[in-house]
Amino acid sequence: MKAMKKIIQLTIVLFAVTSMSMANNLLPSITLKNIPAERKFSLSIEGLTEKAEITLSDIDGQVLLSQKTEGQKEFAKVFNLNQLPSGDYFLTVATSLRETVQPITLTETEVLVDYNKKREFFSPVIQVKGEHIDVSMFNGRIGNVTINILDHNNETVFQEKLENVLVVEKRYNLDQLHWGRYSIEVITPSKTYNKAFQVR
Repeated sequence: MKAMKKIIQLTIVLFAVTSMSMANNLLPSITLKNIPAERKFSLSIEGLTEKAEITLSDIDGQVLLSQKTEGQKEFAKVFNLNQLPSGDYFLTVATSLRETVQPITLTETEVLVDYNKKREFFSPVIQVKGEHIDVSMFNGRIGNVTINILDHNNETVFQEKLENVLVVEKRYNLDQLHWGRYSIEVITPSKTYNKAFQVR
């Protein structure tokens, strides 16, 4: 409890959205199209600045297909699902900044894609710079975000709850922390992200 009281004095200030703007420029364009009257779909990704991982999973979360686009700026492929039983599946394209999940339905004769069911999860950009740590994140939709700083025993030394936010741009001053290993935890309605860091 003492540690919590000490750390609560961390300085919190909003900082410029430069890092978020830069992150948005790094997001690739993803296009998924069904091929009429065939059990196939095409996937194209343009503007890759890092590797992306493509997975197809069933409703139980079992990964049926996995492919990486390492070293490519553009990716295009037609996926043939003739060997799979009819049912619901999830195509996921993940980079370090965003995860796009598109549900698809495989029938006896074709692949059906409902673009309205596509969901995107945006990973926070966390940068440790000397005596402060910056957190930038596009939440995807308005929702609550909790940011925790944990010590090496996994005990919370600082917590901030942000309600009904779309964009998170925070800077936390670390000069009140003792030297040692810490981690920062960003909790969103859909996922929890963690990053370890050192204070020296």
